[in-house]
Amino acid sequence: MRYLFLLLLAYTLQAGGYWTLTGLSKANIYVKNDLSSLKIETLAAIKSKMSESLKKNGILMHQQDSSTLVLSLEEIANDETSCVYVKLYLAEDVQTYREDKTSTFAMTYESSDFIEVELADFDKSILESVDFLLSQFNELYEEDRD
Repeated sequence: MRYLFLLLLAYTLQAGGYWTLTGLSKANIYVKNDLSSLKIETLAAIKSKMSESLKKNGILMHQQDSSTLVLSLEEIANDETSCVYVKLYLAEDVQTYREDKTSTFAMTYESSDFIEVELADFDKSILESVDFLLSQFNELYEEDRD
């Protein structure tokens, strides 16, 4: 019985995750693109998807002193395929609970996807990964809001 209780407790703690989006009311977006073959239209679509995600959640954009929702795209190229590391994170100024209440810049949310893409489906695969990461962000935001 004791073993079952510990197993259940460990599972419950892990399910909560590391991140919280509670109180997030304003954010700006930024795309860090290190992909050589990403089309300009795809980059615009990514920014649009990020904006729509924030608007859907009621998060204000283009506000002074806001958090920044960043999408980072990094590529490891091969002959026929490319491996792309797609990372979505929230960066913001925070104040620590240390004795001197130090102000610092921190990543307060992170989610990533590592994909192998065929060059023919490059942009489509990137957009699918972005949709996946934004859906995770939206789910956590909804959970934290309730």
